[in-house]
Amino acid sequence: MSLATALSPDDYRRGFGGSRPTLAARPEPTNVTDGRFFGDDDLWSVLSLLPAEANSAETAARVSAVNFCCSIIAEGVGSLPISLVDRGLNEISVPLADVLALEPNHLYTGAEFWASMVFAGALRGVAFAEPVATLDGIEIWALDPRRTNDEWGDRSLRVHYSGGDGRVRRLLPQELFWFAGIGDACGKPLVPWKMAKGSIDFQLALEIGARSFFRNERRPAGFLSTDKGLNEESLARIKDGINRWKRGGIAVLEQGLKWDGVSGSNSDAQLAELIKQRTLEMARYWRIPKFMIGEDDAGKTSSEQGAQDFVKYVARPQGRRIEQAITTRLLPPDMRAAGVRAKLNFDALLRGDSATQWKNAVLARTASVLSVNEIRKDFFGKPEITEDWANDPRTPLNSNRAADTVMGGETAPQDRVE
Repeated sequence: MSLATALSPDDYRRGFGGSRPTLAARPEPTNVTDGRFFGDDDLWSVLSLLPAEANSAETAARVSAVNFCCSIIAEGVGSLPISLVDRGLNEISVPLADVLALEPNHLYTGAEFWASMVFAGALRGVAFAEPVATLDGIEIWALDPRRTNDEWGDRSLRVHYSGGDGRVRRLLPQELFWFAGIGDACGKPLVPWKMAKGSIDFQLALEIGARSFFRNERRPAGFLSTDKGLNEESLARIKDGINRWKRGGIAVLEQGLKWDGVSGSNSDAQLAELIKQRTLEMARYWRIPKFMIGEDDAGKTSSEQGAQDFVKYVARPQGRRIEQAITTRLLPPDMRAAGVRAKLNFDALLRGDSATQWKNAVLARTASVLSVNEIRKDFFGKPEITEDWANDPRTPLNSNRAADTVMGGETAPQDRVE
């Protein structure tokens, strides 16, 4: 027989396999511990739906460590009180101040709006909003980052926004409000989730491996092999045995089947240690203190010191950008010329436990830094005392002004503050 007339393997089986016993069709072998057996496609297999890598900000935000880091920044900074102050740091009451602090638009409160904006900024590096003038005043609407395309050029910025009707609008910088994170030399902000993409992909791979391990009842992966042929009856019995094995039973192998493992256990792979290390790696990208992510060796730092680190290295830099963005991109020129500035109050993030608050209140009052009313209102949320001496931080501590109020007289004229 020449090479031109050589039979293919299929021709050989069709022409000379008739005298052999009928064997079951053999599909491509698959991993019997991933929810399938010999090509059996189970609908409950969800591992194929999990993303293998972070190709978008939404996929990155699904990782628990990324979501935690961005959420804690958004909740911390977004919940801070916002006010407009003059050069003397005295709050001023104008309609724009209420819009910023209470109701940026008719759908969002101030806390909800700023938390969503800060989350977008922490995850994507920049957050955009559009101020709109209405009959009721000004409204500020956040732009959907999934439909926003920002192009940073040489001393320029162009934003293209796809509306719900499919039209793309080109927005100029003077039409927008935004704040950005750290950028390169050209001012283009770096995208945090893209900077951390390698670590995020590693974390996704760990989650896929852990889910595969536990959904297989913590059984190691492997494959079955035999040198003998399997007929339909043998194949059915083996399938039943494997299904019992996956549910926790005991599989009895026949026809010379052998089990060969292809991977170790989670303890051998140090899965818990790797997940903890990846979580700590995410915290480094967003500069979250170790005590906030539940790190074991973070107990050496007190919670108060950790809160100060969070404010100094995370919340305060982000808040500073928001303050300057509000001042330069939302306030009219005449207000800026008059010295009006936006201010975030970080006192709530810097408070310690109850004992520390009482100690700080006494020190502030002893040093004549804060008045009684300021301490009552800012430290403890108590109503003010409607007396002049309660508003004066210079009032001596040994005065009887409280007794004067009750008695209606002047019991300590020598302590009078002129």
